[in-house]
Amino acid sequence: MKKIMIASLKSILLFTVLCGVIYTAAVTAVGQVLFPAQANGSLIKEQQADKTVILGSKLIGQSFTEEKYLHGRPDQVSQLSPVSKEQQARVKERVQKADTKEVPIDLVTASASGVDPEISIEAAMTQVERIAVARNMKNTQVRAIIKQNTTGLKIGPVDSKRVNVLGVNQLLDESE
Repeated sequence: MKKIMIASLKSILLFTVLCGVIYTAAVTAVGQVLFPAQANGSLIKEQQADKTVILGSKLIGQSFTEEKYLHGRPDQVSQLSPVSKEQQARVKERVQKADTKEVPIDLVTASASGVDPEISIEAAMTQVERIAVARNMKNTQVRAIIKQNTTGLKIGPVDSKRVNVLGVNQLLDESE
């Protein structure tokens, strides 16, 4: 009985050190070396007076509600089925609140994580006029800022181009 207890304690200690310390340190080191920006949260920082202010992260969506900003996806988490009555009611309510006749789907449906930092190009372009009026800018200026924050590829019928909402809003603020 005593031998079994000692062997069990040794196993617990070994796996705690192996999985809890060595593995964690190795994964952290690999992340810091190969992907330092992502491993540290892809923070967007701004130097103001004598301190650094963190504006947000490129990887996590923020909620922008003012007319002068590009709006992202709704920030509620949604695990609802697209055909559920509750999901359909939420989408219908959001479409009614929208100020345009045609609303891109990503502006009325929440992402599963609730923190999607990007929207489609179509969703961004439907907001150009509202932003331009609110900021007293030309539509072409707003479109150029959106284009600067567009990433992804278009290969044949597959289009993965997306617009980073925080990046656009940061450049909009800088352009004032």
